[in-house]
Amino acid sequence: MELDSEDIYKEYDPDDVGSGIENLPEQIRIAWHDTREIEIPRSYAQVSNIVIAGMGGSALGPYMLKNAFYDRLNVPVDLVRDYTLPAYIDRNSLVILSSFSGTTEEVLSCAEQARDAKAKVMVIAAGGKLVEMANEMGWPAYVFDPGELAKQPRYGVGFSLIGLAGLLERAGILKIKETELQGMMAAMADVIDNCAVDVVTDENPAKQVAQSLQGKNIFVIAAEHLAGNANTFNNQVNENAKQLCHYLLLPELNHHFLEGLRFPEDVAENSAVFLIKSLHYNARTQKRCDITADVFEEKGIPVVEYLCEGETKMEEMGELLQFGSYVAWYLAMLNHVVTTDIQVVDGFKKRMSA
Repeated sequence: MELDSEDIYKEYDPDDVGSGIENLPEQIRIAWHDTREIEIPRSYAQVSNIVIAGMGGSALGPYMLKNAFYDRLNVPVDLVRDYTLPAYIDRNSLVILSSFSGTTEEVLSCAEQARDAKAKVMVIAAGGKLVEMANEMGWPAYVFDPGELAKQPRYGVGFSLIGLAGLLERAGILKIKETELQGMMAAMADVIDNCAVDVVTDENPAKQVAQSLQGKNIFVIAAEHLAGNANTFNNQVNENAKQLCHYLLLPELNHHFLEGLRFPEDVAENSAVFLIKSLHYNARTQKRCDITADVFEEKGIPVVEYLCEGETKMEEMGELLQFGSYVAWYLAMLNHVVTTDIQVVDGFKKRMSA
């Protein structure tokens, strides 16, 4: 089968950025270890709200964290994927600035506003102007070196997710046990064992899911603690596989989206659902998963289901991050596109800078 041939990876991933997928657990280990050394002022533990600013791949970790730890965070957390911070930002706010490159213009705009509002600030970046600003202002910063572990922001989710979690833990805002991280990495290792390139398609669930989704307009559906994972998968399919993908969340989609499946009349011919299920969902949400799948199939739209196997929510988050990253990468290979070739995005940025 095509995905079992070495030639396809040599042709469409010549820089081996896909190696970053197998390095996700190592990114998590490094990020947690490195953030143990960062000193956070005690006053940061007393903030009244948290706002995280990030774009594209640099917003994936923050969105995952917000949803995965919603039951542990005692202050409201908002995400800003724009140029402007909310009006409520003040000296009692914590603004976290996330940018892989450290040069993202929207994040730098938010940095200036946070400075002017005298907010408490933390930074996650690999370098650039954002790190220079953090040094000037004395803001706590996790400056990571992606090296060969992550050659693109969307392949560096381990750094951004656990770098952010590590900073919040050091600040006394979020409680995470190291044993939880170990369980998370173990769950990811299990996925690698089953889904790595050298595992043939007949025995590789990630390759099988990719084949089922090839050529389709994908609706990825998740809920609760895995909502951020659905967003990450959506991003990876768009950028890596150059394929349309939209993420939808339960139970919200049950209140409007299903009615939209009537038109266009050929929607079933070109669409597929990737439904993420979990035994950790609310019992009513689990029932909604089953009924939602039935409705899509009644409309003639195929549903590919994935039931997470993690014993904890954190394990499921890691498991799905690993699995979804493989699926998106295999889709790129099936679509015969180079994952790092983002001509449209790069061209748009050039036009913005003109």
